[in-house]
Amino acid sequence: MERHVKWFRDQVVFLTGGTGNLGVCLLYKLTLQLPTKKIFLLCRGSVQRALDKLEAAMAEQFDDVLDSHRVQFMVGDTSKPGLGLKPSDLRQLQEEVTVVINAAADISLQQPLHLSIQPNCIAHLQLLTLLRGFSRIKSFLHVSSTSVNSFLPDGIIEEQIYPLSDDNPDPEKVLSQILSTGQSAYTDNFIAPYALCKHLAERLILKQADLPFKTLIVRPSLIGPAIRDPYPFYGNDEGMPLQSALYNLATDPDYGLDELGKGINLDAVFDEIPVDLVASTCLAHLAAGSVGIVQAAGSLYVAATTGEITTTMIQGVAPTGIEKVRRGEIRQRQNLAPMFFQVARKYMRNWDIRCDRSEHLKEHTGVLGLSLDGHDPKAFMKHRWQNVSKSVSGLSST
Repeated sequence: MERHVKWFRDQVVFLTGGTGNLGVCLLYKLTLQLPTKKIFLLCRGSVQRALDKLEAAMAEQFDDVLDSHRVQFMVGDTSKPGLGLKPSDLRQLQEEVTVVINAAADISLQQPLHLSIQPNCIAHLQLLTLLRGFSRIKSFLHVSSTSVNSFLPDGIIEEQIYPLSDDNPDPEKVLSQILSTGQSAYTDNFIAPYALCKHLAERLILKQADLPFKTLIVRPSLIGPAIRDPYPFYGNDEGMPLQSALYNLATDPDYGLDELGKGINLDAVFDEIPVDLVASTCLAHLAAGSVGIVQAAGSLYVAATTGEITTTMIQGVAPTGIEKVRRGEIRQRQNLAPMFFQVARKYMRNWDIRCDRSEHLKEHTGVLGLSLDGHDPKAFMKHRWQNVSKSVSGLSST
């Protein structure tokens, strides 16, 4: 793996979504664990807004990231032409960047299709078109999601593209219909409109066979808190669907802890992977020159069923917290429990998401390896739910 680490010495990386859950972890690794030559970070709104988000996400590591003097912030927006960049900034990217990591997305499960299609499909295609003008680019990494295949029946899901139906509709025609009507006949087949949009983005990115650089798509499954980097339990609830779902379900007396198992397949594998293992998978495959589809799912960490996760969570919640929930004394101000419950029912399936292209990384330690040496998954999970329990019990009555 040392050869792959050294590969970063000559790389100038352009990172989108760098203040998001996975983006922060990627930025940390690129600046403090790898000898990356330079990182351009796209900031939406203002540089100060990005700095505030980064400091909130990794307060203890924040100064070290800035003191590396390898991060350059650029204000822009993936939804705008030319990324909304100043002409001088765009020229600098075009002349210097060798690697692009596109981790930007709107992962809201509530976003309707006509609003989700822009940030989760159109913006990616616009970026790809822009990259044709980058003179030094070698590799493009697009972060997708295993939910792109949530329309499939139970069974094995390989690292490949699957057609939406037996008649294999043209993704361009499906996208055109969405743009003209705001609707699609395929929406209800997915766990959320977001997943359909990401599916179309994958299809349309890989359809462009004449790209002058390597194209890699990494599909993480549900992302969980970090086991090591930038620190244990790093991660925000918005970027961790399992944590958000259980938090909202556990604080709604109409669903609550007594209802979690009803209507959900407790024997299904709950496919979740720590965010830092996803980041390592992305960076290892970039350095290896991988192209096509790579999946980063729970089999690269520790497989657990929905029932096991739920039981561990309930055991970690303080009895007083459970009673408060049952008596209705704890309730979220925004009632998201019904939505999360329906999503959970769709997602808890008997899928076997294969990660064959990354299995070898489990044998390696270090920044690009996925070895679990020195890590106790059971103790980690127990501590995790104890942290969630404190948050639940600390909610004020409404």
